[in-house]
Amino acid sequence: MKTQILLRKIESYDLEAVENFVRESFALFDSKPSSFQSGQKVMLKPNLLRAFMPDRCVTTHPVLLEAVCRVLKDHSIDRIDISDSPALGSLNAVAHKAGYGPLIKKYGVRFVPLANPVAFRTEENIAHLKIAGNLTHYDHIINLPKFKSHCQMTLTLSIKNLFGLVIGKRKPVLHCLVNNDKVKFGRMLVDIARHVKPTLTIVDGIQAMQGQGPANGTPYSLGVLAAGRDMTALDRVLTEIVRVPPEKVYALEAARQKEFGTHDLNAIELHGEGDLESLKVSDFQMAELPIDISFNPFRIAKSVLKQFYEIRIKEKLVG
Repeated sequence: MKTQILLRKIESYDLEAVENFVRESFALFDSKPSSFQSGQKVMLKPNLLRAFMPDRCVTTHPVLLEAVCRVLKDHSIDRIDISDSPALGSLNAVAHKAGYGPLIKKYGVRFVPLANPVAFRTEENIAHLKIAGNLTHYDHIINLPKFKSHCQMTLTLSIKNLFGLVIGKRKPVLHCLVNNDKVKFGRMLVDIARHVKPTLTIVDGIQAMQGQGPANGTPYSLGVLAAGRDMTALDRVLTEIVRVPPEKVYALEAARQKEFGTHDLNAIELHGEGDLESLKVSDFQMAELPIDISFNPFRIAKSVLKQFYEIRIKEKLVG
């Protein structure tokens, strides 16, 4: 049986259209009877890299989060938490800037910081790799990446988004432990993805980011939502849409090497938009200045100081 991927051309963040897509995703990928039951706890993992307004395309759009909340409420899910570990700023501040604030009152959503980092066994055996221990509190994790170019990893999609579950400044340290080998870093990302095993992934590609992503690029109207359970298959299809060689998407190449998920397009069945050729674009711009995966110690120190200033001083002054 081929791996199933749902793909739809959706041009704008119209809540009804996005909600219909989410419902279609649940119908296609959820079990019968539904694996989502009353009394369960669900974590939503968007991309909340830094505090930007939604139109900057740095963060997952709030309309997708709201659509997922609506569908979860119809499944009698009362506990919906949004979690991530921003590179700069607190989760609360970044989530509000991203437009998620109204979800608190409308759907009872909570912004829950990642906590209790715990080590887990990986094939790559990278030192100091720990992931948020509070993931075990949830019955389901829904992965909600933003489609973006990435100056280090070429693209950041489904697999890469779960790196946000590594807490705080552990992330830049891990960047430095792979000897600037981007595929080795990708293999670590695959280990994390295999460990987390999200119930569902929905990629926000309605307005993507091109250029010098993941934070300094520009919006690009890709007009695509994609969903599936197999993150490798999802990333492979989306890579094809922007005509990037899959071996240049290092997390995807790592998934191929580790035989994680479905990499072969011929083994993937598309639902929604069956003609992949009609969705392909030719002018999506990648980063002009690719950079090393490793950070020098001065950059890490600067990042720590900026985070201290952002949370301990700036956010308190604003709030």
